[in-house]
Amino acid sequence: MTAASPSRLVELDSLRGLAALIVVLHHAWLTLDGTPPWLDWALTETPLRPIAMGRQAVIFFFVLSGFVLTRALLRQEDRQPGSVLSPLGWGHYAAQRAIRLGLPVLAAVLFSAALQSLTWQGLLPLGQPHILRGASWSTPWSWSDIAAQALLLRHGDGFQLNPVLWSLVHEWRIALLLPFALLLRKRPEMLLAIALLGAAVARLAGMPEGQVSLGGSLAETFAASAGFLPAFAAGAALALRPLPRLDRVQAIAAGAAVAVMAMVAHDYGVIAGSVLLILLAQRDGGFAWGLRRPALLWLGKVSFSLYLVHLPVLLALTHALFGKASPEAIAGLAIAVSLPVAAAAHALVEKPAHRLARGLPRPARRYRPWSSRFSSTSMKGGLS
Repeated sequence: MTAASPSRLVELDSLRGLAALIVVLHHAWLTLDGTPPWLDWALTETPLRPIAMGRQAVIFFFVLSGFVLTRALLRQEDRQPGSVLSPLGWGHYAAQRAIRLGLPVLAAVLFSAALQSLTWQGLLPLGQPHILRGASWSTPWSWSDIAAQALLLRHGDGFQLNPVLWSLVHEWRIALLLPFALLLRKRPEMLLAIALLGAAVARLAGMPEGQVSLGGSLAETFAASAGFLPAFAAGAALALRPLPRLDRVQAIAAGAAVAVMAMVAHDYGVIAGSVLLILLAQRDGGFAWGLRRPALLWLGKVSFSLYLVHLPVLLALTHALFGKASPEAIAGLAIAVSLPVAAAAHALVEKPAHRLARGLPRPARRYRPWSSRFSSTSMKGGLS
């Protein structure tokens, strides 16, 4: 494969679905206590570690978003110069992203608020995991809470209704910057260098690499966002050049490297593993064939909705069944229930949001592309 196909890369959808499922399993795992030693070992010392950590899956989301969004922006800019790299083009893109991201987030926050009203009787007893007692549903919600969380304006443990929204704070902000990556389409190494400067900002703000999530104040969340720039930039840089072909030996080596990277605690190792995983998924062979299986394609289709709804489902079942069922039974039930709920959310919220975003009228005025010595109106050196 010498270049990415202009069609949707369904293998990457499946990978996104698997990453979302890992996050679901991670949060279910966090609610358990006293698990068998062999299971603790398997989930902390083997390539299954992302289930115990969760962070690796989120970093993969960021790398994949950088790749997919930049790839789409490249095609759009080539079809109509200035439709991305101009004030009007960027504004249209930002409005589309706001709709595609914002409406599902609002629905997820309202969904969690409704479930809390139905099942919450107060704080769970002392000794419960932080995700159940400190990070989520620790206080009754208010309409101001709903507004702030839906607008992604919280920090720390402020996303009480749905803690997974911390990652969408960074997704939203950095996605708005991705069109500017096209200005460096012939110099992706410069893009990576700039992203590393952003990571330095986060480090100087007291947020060590591998531990950044949200800062302790709204201002600090911007430094935290800068800490995730390398993940998005790695995906964007991959999209700025034709994908290299991996031969059989290289594919085996890449697969082994991905397995090792899954066990590391540092973001940069996970970023490297994520890039290799994207390359492996786009190589014809057994791995790509497996990712095209209907069940995984379905999981990829509902992955964003699954990411948004699974924690409210887990919280509701925990509060409703606390003392009546074991934590293991509640966790298993939450995993099973989250899948059909995600399918419903995808059909009722996510798909309509996508249609609304696609139907957003483009500016009637003629685009005036930003001029830059780094940009080009041809696809030479880019995707075809």
